[in-house]
Amino acid sequence: MLRSLQGSVVLGAIGALLAFSPAGAWEMGDRQAYNNKMTILKVMLESARERAIASDDLETMCLIMSIGNDVTETYLRASTGEEMIQQRLNGMRNDLTACLALLYNRR
Repeated sequence: MLRSLQGSVVLGAIGALLAFSPAGAWEMGDRQAYNNKMTILKVMLESARERAIASDDLETMCLIMSIGNDVTETYLRASTGEEMIQQRLNGMRNDLTACLALLYNRR
């Protein structure tokens, strides 16, 4: 009886582990990776914004905005149904369009 109880516990533990989908872990990992990238880009963008004000370097600021758009678009392709991120992307696109307009109207 002890042997069958141990077998049941082992099988139960294996069943419980299999019940948790590894896709959930990947999704959380993808979201965390996206958040980490965007945090780094936010710091870089703030520095680029200060540089644009100080030395009129709009190119760097627009480039970093473009990278942020690409990162967000890539994340959204992998993760559908992220309405908040889609709204963020729309705002980011508007900001990039404004940055590029300033850059090209300056010339």
